[in-house]
Amino acid sequence: MPHLGKVAISNAINAGAAGNINRAFVPDGDKKSYAFTTDISHQKQDLQAGITSDDKSKNVEEKRHRPRYVVDRATYTQPEFDSEFARVPATKHTFKEQAGMFARENVYCSWRRLGSLLMTVLPFLGIMRRYRVREYLLNDIMAGITVAIMQIPQGMGYAMLAAVPPVYGLYVSFFGPLVYFFFGTSRHVSIGTFAVVSLMLAGSVNRLASTASTEVNITDSLTRTEPSIESGKYSAIEVASSITLLVAFFQLGMSVLRLGSLSTYLSDQLVVGFTTGSSVHVFTSQVKRVLGLDIPSFSGLFNIVYTYIEIFKRIAETNIASLVISLICIVLLVLSKQFLDDKFKKFARTPVPMELLLVISGTSLSYVFNFGAKYDLEIVGEIPTGLPAPRLPPIDIWSAVVGDAFAVAIVAFTVNLSLGKIFAKKHNYEVHSNQELFASGIVNAVTSCFSGFISSASLSRSLVQEGAGCKTQITSLVSCSILLFVLLFLGPLFEYLPNCVLAAIILVALKGMFLQYKKLLNLFRHSKTDFAIWVVTWASTVFLDVTYGLGIGVGFSLLTIIWRTNHPQVAVMGRLDDTDIYKDISIYQPVFELPCIKIVRFEASLYFANAEYFRNMLYAVSEVTPTKLKRVRRHMEKKLEKKEGIKCKNGSQQSLESQNSCNSKESASSVQSLELQNPLGLTNFDPSIDLSGFRNDGLEMEETLGSEEVVNMPVSVTDTDLKFMIIDCSMFSYVDITGVQTLAQIIKEYDEVDIMVILVSCRHNVRAMLQQSGFYKTLSADRLFLTVHDAVLYAVQSTSEKYLLKSASAPNILGHF
Repeated sequence: MPHLGKVAISNAINAGAAGNINRAFVPDGDKKSYAFTTDISHQKQDLQAGITSDDKSKNVEEKRHRPRYVVDRATYTQPEFDSEFARVPATKHTFKEQAGMFARENVYCSWRRLGSLLMTVLPFLGIMRRYRVREYLLNDIMAGITVAIMQIPQGMGYAMLAAVPPVYGLYVSFFGPLVYFFFGTSRHVSIGTFAVVSLMLAGSVNRLASTASTEVNITDSLTRTEPSIESGKYSAIEVASSITLLVAFFQLGMSVLRLGSLSTYLSDQLVVGFTTGSSVHVFTSQVKRVLGLDIPSFSGLFNIVYTYIEIFKRIAETNIASLVISLICIVLLVLSKQFLDDKFKKFARTPVPMELLLVISGTSLSYVFNFGAKYDLEIVGEIPTGLPAPRLPPIDIWSAVVGDAFAVAIVAFTVNLSLGKIFAKKHNYEVHSNQELFASGIVNAVTSCFSGFISSASLSRSLVQEGAGCKTQITSLVSCSILLFVLLFLGPLFEYLPNCVLAAIILVALKGMFLQYKKLLNLFRHSKTDFAIWVVTWASTVFLDVTYGLGIGVGFSLLTIIWRTNHPQVAVMGRLDDTDIYKDISIYQPVFELPCIKIVRFEASLYFANAEYFRNMLYAVSEVTPTKLKRVRRHMEKKLEKKEGIKCKNGSQQSLESQNSCNSKESASSVQSLELQNPLGLTNFDPSIDLSGFRNDGLEMEETLGSEEVVNMPVSVTDTDLKFMIIDCSMFSYVDITGVQTLAQIIKEYDEVDIMVILVSCRHNVRAMLQQSGFYKTLSADRLFLTVHDAVLYAVQSTSEKYLLKSASAPNILGHF
């Protein structure tokens, strides 16, 4: 293969000679060299770009102060580079050796390793070692009191949302943070009840619990299937506790398998779309309590549609007292959030505890005026004092809820980890995904054994906790102490609390989720794909069901990834004048394509799913489809042979010698004509055939070649000057067998039409795959070059020797160097 020797590339700009760069192909031994000096004017480009002389002077002055570099080296093919520079020897170990190395590094006992293991499993030990009492303690106490005030009404309200009695929400609010203190790695999240998780749990509880006599499963009615045999066998809290224990096992199992990174497949747009869609279900579930309507619960497909149909059917039965009390509570909460919180924080670190004030005042007024009997309001009811005795939840319903439990396990963990990472980034510490997964599993396992349901981090409480000055999870201990006092002594005082007050608190708490709709326009402007993920996830969550919404959102998100990897960007590269820089010609104006050379970059890995797309895009950008060009050539050869035969035939009197002479003359004449008229250097070319028809998709050539030959013929398929196709493989992170076969097929097809394909910037693993798949058995390794510029310089020299110097009408590619 021809070699250029040393190539000097000088980017130094001397004073007063800012537009002039001398470049030379320096002789190297016996190798032929070329020397060219170019004096390039950029005035036309400056005018097109709107650059004034003052701007250009300023840019030149800035360039003088930037670092410059000069490169003087030989061009390299990949084999030449590998032979000249030694590679780091690959170290291969047998399976037995690898197992021994793993055992020596991970399976051993020492006091230091024991301490490290305890710090990993019980992160609170490391936090307590570095705890600054004077700096942290007061902040943690104040934050704990603030969160406890929020936990009481939210715990009771979200318990109703989960279709269990309100007192069980207080149990979750006590046991969840207490256990998380020992095993969690986040210092600022508030563990307890969470609206979305409670809503997802409610579907299974309504379907299986004995108290869910008014629940209607739309999916069962549409598919005409019988309800589960477990339906009605257990109480609501037994069903909720059983599902919680199954969720705990899922989370612990994923922790053992080190699957904490699975949450990365749930994009921010998917999570936000899912939680926002779930908030619509939360809102809908509380509307009937605000209106005081007794309507059945619906589950399954389109349950939200049936719920609103039933609400509007019974709108005339609205309990006016319930509606008035709810509206008063909503107004007071909104006014407090909008106007009083900021002013109150000037005197204290905590916001106005309006939720707690409404719970206390609502309970007091209901007790004094007997709202339950007088106005037919639904109240909380009996709340037992003390803590529940531990017991194992029933497990025989797991087969009916395994899908629901897995979905809840993923969502709860994702919320925990997402909030934990937000606060960790803000306060400069680390949150470990697998340990968070383990902590979530332990929390739910313990909670399920004490008549609780699924715990998760709450966005609203976590923000309040962090804003109140929380430093560590000591805040959780303070909060649990207050909740324990309430459970032991104050629980019965909340028996007369109207449920509509809790419903109003939940509705106002959804404000933050509904504000997500304001961000949709910006999301649409920035990324249509992310917008589509958000909308599809939201719509499927709202109109189908919460559990379906998560699965559909994940599936659609993966489809967008598959689509983008199957149809990646294909960039046609051009050269920046007087440099070895090659950029996308559709992005940068100063870059230009070199005559006879097409440089293409495929911006993805090459594998079975996009190999065909890769080949088709090469055909499109090169405007040469080898198979069609070969058919045209064969047809031209036949036409030429037929024409030559007619011209040379002079009747039976002509001798065989004269026929051969005529054929020779005609052939010589044809070759001479081809040299002047055939830009592709075709072996047989009929000058009488008008090639301009191909510029109109072959319509004008239809009569000459036949419609079958020119159907879908690409523009300029026969008059291209293309001689080299350079494929930039720098974006190939890997190539599979199908990708290798596609590359080999492309190279072979283009070789048959006298176009040489060169691969550049191949990574080591890609080259290894080419070697292992037998790529080099049929194609030379000299097809691989180190960089794009190496390949371009080789193409310049080869084209100059074989083509450009033989034709006066050929484009002057060397003038660009």
